[in-house]
Amino acid sequence: MEYCVVDAGYKTPAIAKLLIDDGVKPVFPYKRPMTKEGFFPKYQYVYDEYNDCYICPNDQLLTYSTTNRDGYREYKSCGHICESCKYLSQCTASRNHVKVVTRHVWEDYMEACEDIRHTDGMKVLYSHRKETIERIFGTAKENHGFRYTQMYGKARMRMKVALTFACMNLKKLAKCKQEWGLQMA
Repeated sequence: MEYCVVDAGYKTPAIAKLLIDDGVKPVFPYKRPMTKEGFFPKYQYVYDEYNDCYICPNDQLLTYSTTNRDGYREYKSCGHICESCKYLSQCTASRNHVKVVTRHVWEDYMEACEDIRHTDGMKVLYSHRKETIERIFGTAKENHGFRYTQMYGKARMRMKVALTFACMNLKKLAKCKQEWGLQMA
């Protein structure tokens, strides 16, 4: 099976689904939960797959409400129960005391990616990314004017990118052949 080391900006359910369906194992980096200071992060709410609901830290159910246009299923708590909860200030700041937890319809693919990330050797594989990919883009930006686009139109820029990276690959090939003692043809 083929591995694909991906930057944090591409860690989305759609990309995870596409790669896994194509038979590629994506290696995504760890991203910190983006939770407001003083509130429970999402992992404190346990997903019950059998009943399709979330369980809050106070053992109350957040039941399925609706699916929004972005593909996220919304699970909501009961405001009457939550208003007397001791964890209310750490759970939600809404006026009606309702906690909403969202789960993407392809969240199972993201969980599979997390399992891949925790397998042996993936941390080492991800560390090689900065040595290969980031270096190439850094060289393109510094030496070949890729900080800004210099041409109008997607087709012209695509041609410039293809030619530039082809030249960079030829330069890399020449250096490798020189290091290995092979003669250039």
